[in-house]
This record gives sequence, C-alpha cells and structure tokens, in this order.
Amino acid sequence: MNKIASILLATVIAVVILGGFIVILGGSILGALLFVVGIPFAFPMSTSIVVLFFAVIIVRTVIEKRRQRQEVQKYLTPADD
Repeated sequence: MNKIASILLATVIAVVILGGFIVILGGSILGALLFVVGIPFAFPMSTSIVVLFFAVIIVRTVIEKRRQRQEVQKYLTPADD
C-alpha cells in the first residue's frame, strides 16, 4: 500500500512540476510559482544542500557582525585604568 501511495504521490508531483515548467515557458507567474514550489519535492537532497549552504553563510555573517560590534564597543568604552 505504501509503495502505491508513493508512486501516486511522485506521479502527481511530477505532473505539477512538468506542468509548471510548461507554463513557465508560456510566461505565467502561477506556473513559475508551481515550479519553484515543486523543486524541493523533486530534488530534496539538492534543495537541502542549498538551504544548508545559505544558512551557514547567514549564520557566519551574523556572528561576524556581532563580533565587529563588540570590538567597536570595546574600543569606544573608556578603559578603567
């Protein structure tokens, strides 16, 4: 039963993705949205890797900005000598 459900789900998703691609060629925004939404279902591993890559870049950027802000605060606060 699970195999049949998996095959049916994969077929529906494939039809949506292919339909979205065809409509993109026609120039429809709705088709483009369906295509973009369908990509993670078609390529879950590739999508996960891309999301992970951008998440790492964002986290590193946030940490770097925080570190720079702390350095500026250290520099601006008067020393307690």
